[in-house]
Amino acid sequence: MCGIWKSPKTTELSLEEWKSVIIKLKEWLGPFRVQLAGGEIFIRDDIFDLITFAAENNVLAGVVSNGTMLEGEKAERLIDTGLGYFDVSLDGINPETHDYIRGTKGVHEKALSVIRRVNELRKRKGSNLVMYAPVIVCGYNMNELIALVHFVENEGLDAVMFNPLGPACDADTRWWEKSDLWPKKADLDKLNRIIDRLISMKMEGARIINSVDQLHAMKAYFVDPSLRSADNCMVGMTNFLLSADGNIHLCFKMPPIGNHADTFAEVWALKRAQEVRMRIKGCTYECSPGNLPYRRNLAQEIRRYLSFK
Repeated sequence: MCGIWKSPKTTELSLEEWKSVIIKLKEWLGPFRVQLAGGEIFIRDDIFDLITFAAENNVLAGVVSNGTMLEGEKAERLIDTGLGYFDVSLDGINPETHDYIRGTKGVHEKALSVIRRVNELRKRKGSNLVMYAPVIVCGYNMNELIALVHFVENEGLDAVMFNPLGPACDADTRWWEKSDLWPKKADLDKLNRIIDRLISMKMEGARIINSVDQLHAMKAYFVDPSLRSADNCMVGMTNFLLSADGNIHLCFKMPPIGNHADTFAEVWALKRAQEVRMRIKGCTYECSPGNLPYRRNLAQEIRRYLSFK
């Protein structure tokens, strides 16, 4: 879905090395939130051990998954790790819609199975696990967005999270002109009415995690996908990124500023880290236009973290 599978292969850190990273971050930050991301994170068989280790050390871990690799006993094993939040992507109510957007037949059935299994287990076991359903908003599934809100509520999930279609990591600068998922101009009025309905549902208490401002911004974005946010990019201020090979980044589009063997506090304060932050502040690269119209500022990031406490 993201195109990361086309990237050159790297030698990933071992489980013990990732555990060391967790401890070093904890010693530096105190309690913190870590997002374990891919690609598909459950390709790693030892990811359950890493999540368990994080929870045992009072670190809030979250994952985003396509739901294709958590069949059978793995779902129960996931609950027992102490995972904080679990997002399973769902891009359509109809199997044909989700499978087409994902490019693989049968993945809708697998995603639904995992959602229902993990949801049933967390309720039965009294788990505090938070479950979201992230949805890519595009022209191909716009007629199913409202039904997806009802699905989340009927299934008893915590929220649905709408993300407008954006470029894959290997996309060119005019990627939307070549995408068969991008809304056609003739459909924009209808899409706007659907988003307006989502806004009304949000204001009536529907389980939509997006803010009203975010949903409004989405309408403008689909008219002009080169739209940029009025807020400065907070990458490099609200996050600390470690790639699979252990390199430390403030932005994955820019060179690393250190690696997992370094002292993190020192890396964060390095002169080259400050130089990268200045480059980020003036950056005009359209790395993820779909999210730029409603990027979170520092205060919003703090509130988001505290909501999981």
